[in-house]
Amino acid sequence: ERVISMETVLSPREMYALERAYFEAGNDSLALMERAARCLTEELEALTGGLQGKTVAFLCGGGNNAGDGFASARFAQERGARSILVPLCDHWKGDAQTEYELARAANVPVCPLSQAPQPDAWVDAVFGIGLNRPLSEEYAPIFARLERDRQAGSRVLSVDLPSGIDGATGCVQTCAVKADVTVTFQCAKRVHFFTDGTDYCGRLIVRDIGLGQAKGELARVTEADVRAAFPMRRRNSHKGIYGHLLLVAGSYGMAGAASLAANAALRSGCGLVSIACPRSIVPILQTLAPCAMCLPLEEQDGALSEAALPALREALSGKSAVAVGPGLSRRAAPRLLEEVLASGLPAVIDADALNLLSTSGALRSLLASHHLITPHPGEAARLVPGLSGDAVERAKRLCELGAAALYKGAVTVVAGESGCCLTTSGCSGMAKGGSGDVLTGMAGALLAQGVPAETAGWLASEVHGLAGEAAERRKGPYAMTALDQIDALCEVTQALLS
Repeated sequence: ERVISMETVLSPREMYALERAYFEAGNDSLALMERAARCLTEELEALTGGLQGKTVAFLCGGGNNAGDGFASARFAQERGARSILVPLCDHWKGDAQTEYELARAANVPVCPLSQAPQPDAWVDAVFGIGLNRPLSEEYAPIFARLERDRQAGSRVLSVDLPSGIDGATGCVQTCAVKADVTVTFQCAKRVHFFTDGTDYCGRLIVRDIGLGQAKGELARVTEADVRAAFPMRRRNSHKGIYGHLLLVAGSYGMAGAASLAANAALRSGCGLVSIACPRSIVPILQTLAPCAMCLPLEEQDGALSEAALPALREALSGKSAVAVGPGLSRRAAPRLLEEVLASGLPAVIDADALNLLSTSGALRSLLASHHLITPHPGEAARLVPGLSGDAVERAKRLCELGAAALYKGAVTVVAGESGCCLTTSGCSGMAKGGSGDVLTGMAGALLAQGVPAETAGWLASEVHGLAGEAAERRKGPYAMTALDQIDALCEVTQALLS
């Protein structure tokens, strides 16, 4: 059975509610802290390649994160490490104070930061997700020390969230620890994926510590979800059963965008792709996308004109889905987009089609749940003037237009009738022209194969990111292009679905 069961992602408020319910049920807080600390110690051992004989310094602040650090220092020492406590204060409350006393009773030494040797690993247990204010200047040299040691070969593990990152916004307002690994408990948190969190957390590890089933409004797509949602293929088949995508795209000078979208669609399982484009660029597209068909349409100033409307209306007949926008040009006639939206076909709307959409309330009124809009922040701001809030709030506002919304970013948010989810795959090498055209072609191909718009959005986005990661491993972040992402779809889909 193919089941979608995305991982819950919590806000600080939702995490506190989960903990409060756990304690109100009569559960022991000290035992919970020690379970978390044992998870930390296990991940620390994996990070260092074994704790026996390793020096590990635990930088501990004044809150409960310090308690996790104190307990982990004791457990690491039991596994053969030379643990050192580097506290930033001299008293704590509740369980944190208890764990400090237990660590001292186990003869874990205390050392001021100025006298601490460079360790094999630092454990950052200063703030966690509770920080919601700018830090004073005193923390800058403290965090700078950890970074110097990290650059010199020490590994850095942060508890819950690298200290210095605002637990609500994910922003670094003054200074912060840069981690190799961040270990968080029960569920990932929003701040791990947005703004500065993406650059400071390093590799994120989520450990279950027995808090129970978490409830949150946000979830993260996993590879298991991708496998469960991808359209199945069978041996007894032909191209006609895998959908026919009409790609309305391209203009003089931007034929490349249409070719990227078409080739990405074909690499994503679509049986047939036809490109409705200005007749002047047909020879280019027949060369760049030889497996796709071309429908030459009337144009004006190099872009599709209103005279192309009858031919487009005829082309829509018999198609499974539409993708409109890559390289279309703002000069394209808006009535063409109206015809696509009113056709009743599933459609992905991107790039210049979004810009046309932003100029007309009548066009926006045609949006429906079988449509997927895919704006980046600039396009989103034009679609919804005054758009504000974090990426999740923006995606929800975009969804209010009537279509499923894919809000692009380093982490993409997809909002639809089922709620909101994140796709967290991807890399910096994808920040290149053409990357969005590849995504549009992929999403269009999934729509053509019968995948609902909301699912097609997150499925295409997650696989798109995985392909980007594969391309970056081969070509590097500077040299890779959107063409490399298309090539990488072969190995990514084969690895996921074989």
